[in-house]
Amino acid sequence: MVKTGNATMTTEEIILETAIDLMEKKGFKAVTTKEIAAESGFSEMTLFRHFGTKQALLERAVETHSYLIDMKAILYDHVSYNLKEDLKRVSETYHKYNQYNYKIVLLSYQERHTHPFIGEQISENPKRLKMYLVDYFKEMQKQGKMVDCNVEAQAMNFLWMNLGFFIARHLGGQKVSHMPLESFIEESVTLFVRGLEVREP
Repeated sequence: MVKTGNATMTTEEIILETAIDLMEKKGFKAVTTKEIAAESGFSEMTLFRHFGTKQALLERAVETHSYLIDMKAILYDHVSYNLKEDLKRVSETYHKYNQYNYKIVLLSYQERHTHPFIGEQISENPKRLKMYLVDYFKEMQKQGKMVDCNVEAQAMNFLWMNLGFFIARHLGGQKVSHMPLESFIEESVTLFVRGLEVREP
């Protein structure tokens, strides 16, 4: 165990965090185990003892940083059937997850041809979220609170809208927009809901 700031991290956690950071910056192929070990403050032998190979290190990093969010809990255990309130909560959770895992998410784009398993694992959350959004939108239509439309298309529009902000922020940074995340969620969800919500005559 090693103390880092206020947190106590294990040797494995330090090596994993260092590896993710270097791989996201340089790409998997360009980073060596020697470089990862040196940057993390351990010997290359220590790295091999804990992980064996660089590939195994990558696989562990993806496994550690791609935990599944309980989408059912987000949408249904706290559902209000108020379109704006529910979608704001979904957006906030989506960005919280992506912010925590942004290096692995970006790495999955970089390595999508050479290590497609990263993208497959990372995509589990969006796939589940789309499924629950589709069910939620169908229920909102049944309750007469949402206009008649293709619910899968609208679920995908909602995901793409949020993914677009995430990608723009991390690839373009301040050059694309200075808008805070809270403002983006408020403005984008408000506009999205305006197009789907049934209004009283």
